[in-house]
Amino acid sequence: MKKILYIPIVILSAGILLKLPCQAQKPYRVGVVLSGGGAKGYAHVGALKVLEEAGIRVDYIGGASMGAIIGGLYAAGWSAHELDSIVHTLDLTLLLQDKIPRDISPFFYKLFGEKYALSLTVEDTKINLPTALSDGQMAYNMLSRLTSRVATIDDFSQLPIPFFCTGTDVASGESILFEKGNLALSMRASGSFPGLLAPVEINNRLIADGGIVNNFPAKEMRAKGVDIVIGINVEADLLEKPELNSFQNIISQISSFQMTENSAMQYLYCDLLICPDIYGYNITSFDAVDTLESRGERAARQIWAALLEVAERQQAAPPLQHNPVPAQSQTWKIGSVEVLENQVFNRAKVLRNFSAKLPGEIEQEAFYKGIVNLYGTGNCRFVDYQFKKGGDNGCILSIQPRLKRGYDRSLRVGVHFDNVYKSSLLLNATILNLGFRNSITLFDVILGDQFRYGLYYYIDRGTKPSFGLNSRLHLNDVAFDLPSEITLPDSLELERLVYDLVDFSNELYVNLLNGSDFAVGFSGELKYYKFNTKQVSGQTGGAIIFDDNGLYLTATAFYKHDSRDKRYFATNGNLATLLARGIYQFPFSTKQESAGKLGYNVDLSYQTFFPLSKRLTASLAANAGISLGEKMAPYRYFLGGNNLNVINNFKPLIGMDFAQKAGTDLASASIILQYRILKNHYLKLNGNAAYLKQSIGEANVDVFSAGIGYGLDTSLGPIEVSYGVSTIGSALYFNLGYWF
Repeated sequence: MKKILYIPIVILSAGILLKLPCQAQKPYRVGVVLSGGGAKGYAHVGALKVLEEAGIRVDYIGGASMGAIIGGLYAAGWSAHELDSIVHTLDLTLLLQDKIPRDISPFFYKLFGEKYALSLTVEDTKINLPTALSDGQMAYNMLSRLTSRVATIDDFSQLPIPFFCTGTDVASGESILFEKGNLALSMRASGSFPGLLAPVEINNRLIADGGIVNNFPAKEMRAKGVDIVIGINVEADLLEKPELNSFQNIISQISSFQMTENSAMQYLYCDLLICPDIYGYNITSFDAVDTLESRGERAARQIWAALLEVAERQQAAPPLQHNPVPAQSQTWKIGSVEVLENQVFNRAKVLRNFSAKLPGEIEQEAFYKGIVNLYGTGNCRFVDYQFKKGGDNGCILSIQPRLKRGYDRSLRVGVHFDNVYKSSLLLNATILNLGFRNSITLFDVILGDQFRYGLYYYIDRGTKPSFGLNSRLHLNDVAFDLPSEITLPDSLELERLVYDLVDFSNELYVNLLNGSDFAVGFSGELKYYKFNTKQVSGQTGGAIIFDDNGLYLTATAFYKHDSRDKRYFATNGNLATLLARGIYQFPFSTKQESAGKLGYNVDLSYQTFFPLSKRLTASLAANAGISLGEKMAPYRYFLGGNNLNVINNFKPLIGMDFAQKAGTDLASASIILQYRILKNHYLKLNGNAAYLKQSIGEANVDVFSAGIGYGLDTSLGPIEVSYGVSTIGSALYFNLGYWF
């Protein structure tokens, strides 16, 4: 039977009850029950707004899943209109991705780690599949923020509005009723929809979505002794046969059988039942917040007269006093910290993630940033924390980083295609604590038209000097248009040269100073560099043909900075690099005139991003480089293309082929306008100017260019197509996936 058939019966019964003589000897208590339903639960907010408008005082509230989340926030002191603002502000889709804000990602990861489309941990040679799409850390942090003013209340009956919610023990299938404990964690557990949010461990029990067994706990509300139970149900009806035409619909139907049957029995414990029309929407319809809220309002207004009668009975009865809503504070006063240590995190390593010294006072924003820092290490599946009542010195903070299965071993994959590298498949092994504690190892193998590999090893010592090792092999073909044709034997004429590029580098470095967005230090590098062509050699027809092959030792002082909000399609932040190199070429490795001599290279690049409006972002960029002493081949400036996989001094410039021009010194500037057309869709316009000194076969080169492009931000990385025109020529570019 469709649940809509129950509505007139329940409402009629309620109307009769409401007309009974009022007994004013005790307060008239109203309990509200909210069902689960994912994004459909936005309708709860609309219905609660109507209850408030009618003058109803909610004396007890309970729910399951999304109903537990909305109900828990209401119990914590947020009004329905405040909840309306909250759900319009939050991007729940982003929260469910557990995406770490880039501004607090480790700088090592910004340099070498943002290129993987898929990551799986490995334990005992077995690949671990995730328990859900999301660990739910960001969702928990959000709930913790919103309930922070009642965080030390561990008895839910003492909240501004008494509250309970349901959960499901995954091991036993038992329905759990949460009435005490950590409010935010209980709400998070109740909302752990299978496959979407991972289950939560509470009191050694693994808890999943409360709606699995008890999605509409009206009986439990009736047991609280309230005088009237108002139920708001956003469950979907079972689908008819013609609608069972997809895998998603069939799975949804199977999972709804028990839920629908149990809820039908729970209707009998309701005096008033509000069932918004949520047809056509599902648990992930987060973009339909306005429509779902309005449908909740509309359904509640259908029983407006009955709601007014409830409000009148409350007003006629003695008043009921609720616990006051505590004042909102932006600062935590923490008297002591309990850390449940494990093989990765000891007390010192946990506390160093927070900018303030703990125990002590810390701003809430800084506290949650520290929690994200902990989660962002990649070792944790969940960072469990809670606040307990303490003495005059402040509350007690308990933190337990729960490690991932196979946290220290993972396999990652990336894919890419562009005009230069063609098709590429990236295979990565990531290993933590190899050789030294707090170390991370990334080993990349890139298969495709051009074989490459990269080994990146870093020992993170926090605020102390940290050390690293990079080893990289880079193979590519670089083509040049000659300024004039050259004549080869047998009267063959050549207009274009294709060079084989081999760059094999091994670097040791120390970060003297480092943070989440910068590093300052020194490095030493041993590089084998080969750049020659098999087409011709020496000097022919007046064109200079390079034939570089040698071993180089380089000492570098560096400053690197990256505070962009996103690596691709950034809207604010800065990107800067300053490198000062001293270069020596070993005489035994080459016959070049530069052998045994010293060369110097100073390279500066800077780019800033700033929003002009909600959708429009501007970016200004500048590059400058100079070579002194001997002009060393590996650090010659190559200009052209849209390639972002930059090695040495290769610099992109739209409207030119990849590395089309080369010289010893460079000055360039760019302005880029980026407009977000739709979510994750971008239009780009840019203008560029560059100057190259001592270009191949020419004295100096001035280049001006302009381009237009369209980009799409996806889980595989950016997908972009762009076209550029320059004073040298024009070029069309296409790339798919993260650059590596």
